[in-house]
Amino acid sequence: MARYGSRASFDLDWIERWARQVNDDRRLPVIGRFFTSRFVLGVDDTDYLIDVRNGKIQKISEGLLPNDMGYDFGLRAPASAWIKFSQQVPPPMFNDIWAMAHPLHKQLVIEGNHLPFWQNLRALTHMLALMRQI
Repeated sequence: MARYGSRASFDLDWIERWARQVNDDRRLPVIGRFFTSRFVLGVDDTDYLIDVRNGKIQKISEGLLPNDMGYDFGLRAPASAWIKFSQQVPPPMFNDIWAMAHPLHKQLVIEGNHLPFWQNLRALTHMLALMRQI
């Protein structure tokens, strides 16, 4: 584990630091100005509901309640995969969500409504890449 960083888990505090990094980014207001969606970032058995409005993260909720099922899509992976993905220089097959979701690798599951996922892919991948700066 030490080879892939010192982060032991992706807790709510870490997710909130990532959200601050996303909201302070100067590029996202441009490339994400139409990115308004609710998506789930799944880490092991914990789900974080991320509410994005115009490219900014407005709200984060830990865990899903029955009334939270209105999310558009979900990205679920084990914590070990997110730890490798969020390194400053990730190892092969963890450098982007496509490598993690590849059928031969199967570290990431993309679920739900794929339309808002594809429509906002550039902003979403940039948001996720900002995990490497925390």
